[in-house]
Amino acid sequence: MSRYAKKTDRRPYEERSFSVRAVHRERADLHKLAEVLIRLTLQETGESRAAREAVRVPDTYQAAPDGLAASEAAR
Repeated sequence: MSRYAKKTDRRPYEERSFSVRAVHRERADLHKLAEVLIRLTLQETGESRAAREAVRVPDTYQAAPDGLAASEAAR
């Protein structure tokens, strides 16, 4: 039996570029509009969270205010 061979040249989701094209209609498709807005918001939230986490020092590395280690301060 032969190995699996990928049949398409599809790029991973992260490498895809999307575009939006306006199509004027009498009634807007509210379901599609809501889905796009939710996806954009989630993507923006994830990017801003990743940027904040990259700058923030983890709690385990922060010194307690009185100079004691976090484990000693809990005692």
